[in-house]
Amino acid sequence: MFTTRENVDYLNSSPLHNYIKKCEGANNWTYRLKCMLKKTEFYRGIFKIKSCQTWWQHVSTTVCTACMAAGMGNVYRLPQSALIRGGLPFVVAHTVLTLLVGLPLLFLELGVGQMAQEGVVKAWRAVPFFKGIGYIKLLAGCLISIYYPLYMGLSTFYIIWLLKGPAPFQECSARVKMTENGYSSVGKKGQDCIKETFIKPPLEDPYWFGIFTGFLLVIWIIITVLSIRKTKSYIRSLIILFFPMIFVNINLFVKSVILEKETDSLGTFFTKADWSRFTSSEVWYYACIQVFFSTNVGFGQFVTNAGIIYNKVNPCWTAIGYITINLLFGLGSVLISQSLTGSVGNHTSLNITSNHGDIAELYLTSLIYDITSSSKDSEIKAWAIMFFLLILLSGFISMATITYALLKTLTIESRRRLKWWHTSIILSFAGYVLGSCVLFQPNFDIVHLLDHYIVGNLILICTVIEVLALITFYGIDRIRSDFEFMLGHILSRLWLLLWWVLPILLTFIFAWGMVTLPMERIFKDDQAWMYGIGWGVVLSATVFIFAVGGWIMSRQEGYTVRDKFSESVKPSQNWGPTDPMSRHNWVQWNTKAKQGERDFTLKRKGTKDYTRSIKKSKKMAALSELSNTVVDGVYKENPKQSIRTNGSNVYNEVLDHLNGSLRVTSIIDSFDLSHYTTTEENRVKNNNPLSRTNSYMNGSTIEEYGTFRKGPYIINDNVDHVCYRRYSDSEDATQL
Repeated sequence: MFTTRENVDYLNSSPLHNYIKKCEGANNWTYRLKCMLKKTEFYRGIFKIKSCQTWWQHVSTTVCTACMAAGMGNVYRLPQSALIRGGLPFVVAHTVLTLLVGLPLLFLELGVGQMAQEGVVKAWRAVPFFKGIGYIKLLAGCLISIYYPLYMGLSTFYIIWLLKGPAPFQECSARVKMTENGYSSVGKKGQDCIKETFIKPPLEDPYWFGIFTGFLLVIWIIITVLSIRKTKSYIRSLIILFFPMIFVNINLFVKSVILEKETDSLGTFFTKADWSRFTSSEVWYYACIQVFFSTNVGFGQFVTNAGIIYNKVNPCWTAIGYITINLLFGLGSVLISQSLTGSVGNHTSLNITSNHGDIAELYLTSLIYDITSSSKDSEIKAWAIMFFLLILLSGFISMATITYALLKTLTIESRRRLKWWHTSIILSFAGYVLGSCVLFQPNFDIVHLLDHYIVGNLILICTVIEVLALITFYGIDRIRSDFEFMLGHILSRLWLLLWWVLPILLTFIFAWGMVTLPMERIFKDDQAWMYGIGWGVVLSATVFIFAVGGWIMSRQEGYTVRDKFSESVKPSQNWGPTDPMSRHNWVQWNTKAKQGERDFTLKRKGTKDYTRSIKKSKKMAALSELSNTVVDGVYKENPKQSIRTNGSNVYNEVLDHLNGSLRVTSIIDSFDLSHYTTTEENRVKNNNPLSRTNSYMNGSTIEEYGTFRKGPYIINDNVDHVCYRRYSDSEDATQL
């Protein structure tokens, strides 16, 4: 046999060769260190995030939830809307609607997501007729991922240019004036500066377009890295981003407190609020739209995460905790922005007003630049950089969450089962190209079109149709039954009332705003093509939902249109948990629920929530009935080990003591045939439908509840929960 290059390559890549290479490095100090670290709980917690039994899993879930509350919609868009839309009355309206709309909607999304476990589109197996809502939410996520990186690019521009030199920037200097300390440049306003530099159309000045697209390329590469390895990289990215976000928030909050003691700007914010605007439709309509951007509800992100990150948590307490953290971050961002702009503005000659033609979407960033340019405080530059860094970090958090939800939905919905990393690269490239194309239209008009007209209204209309579809066609009784199965206790009627009120309230606010709001932009009038495209897309999306429903209805079985419609609004056969154990318990729960029973012991068997639900006192009461020699139960190893020295049998003593109130959870070792009764009655009684059939020497077949090394484990019937483990390769079922 001749040794060829192919043979050498095969030997080098063979399992035997790899095993020999590993054995050669077994004595290295790095190998010993790795083995030592693997034994520690810290290593297991970090590198085994998927294990729900580690403390790191619970910590990571909490951190991810808190991190999602610090997204760009809550950190940047909310303070900017508060500055533009009325100040304190807008903040109060936003807080009220967050509790009345955001909280019950988030609870509903988490529950539906835990039931579906496969993304926002698959969740509509509950009511297939309205599957188009899932596609519209997918579209809204794609649209918002186009212009969020543009805000991040602007923040990067301000950070780098402030690090290069003082404000005003050299590119934005209008004139030079004489001062006591010499010559100083007088810069243009922030809005004029950004229009003539960074967002200048490429046909007028390709230099700034090249810089902006370069920043966008780097941002999208980082976003791709954050989501390239599915859930693991998504969770780790949120954890990594959480700590610098907290650090920056704390620093800005401390600075705002110091400034507040000197100028009392927040006192002015509270005392000089125009409460006449609190009853206007403008405040309530835009506060309602802001709720979706701040809380991220309605976009399908929580429906997707509920089946993966939140699949083992209580949806009620998760919703309450998230909304609480979200309000803390949002209100904190409003107070920080009001304190910084008001306090620093009082120390400068800057007149904080808006002019006709300003870009509303860049109002806060340009205001921070104006304050930095006109302030004589040497520290204001550092705090401005800190504020722009806050916007950049919040953008990465939002983009990681949005991208993960989009990738999860696209990979599940694709018939060819696209690879995750292929889809991630394609999505990032498409987002980069579309974001660059947005810059061709001057004055951020495309961003205004998407943010002001399309995305918010799409989510509002989809939410109204979604809640109505669930409570009307899926049924309030089914919703209550499913939520009680997930919660493990009776669902409060308050949630049912809020779900009924939710679509009515949203419809009233939307209709009120459409009738009374003027058809004009914030700082200038919009062009006719914006109105046409914006509301045309919203109307087309609404029609698309019912068009998809009609197509699904046409594929149903039935003789009449009414029969097909009835079939299209019924849950599909594959609706429900995808996890086999959860689905089995859910089917059992529904079977008993039809008879008017609620068996809460079916709630998440084998999980930490279920273990906590079992009363310790109940266990102890059941075990106290046993004799002193048998406390936790009896393992029957073999007849010799079960016989006492006085000739009495432990097994028979337990049976006599409890008067037959015991149940056998497993049968003795299948090879020990002397202790097995082959009567047909016992065979049927101990039948396990999930176990394989074992063949014995006498040709008889026996189906049992599993083969255990230690024999049968005897416990009292009052104990609710028993974990079954497989000790034989011939058994399929590991838990029952």
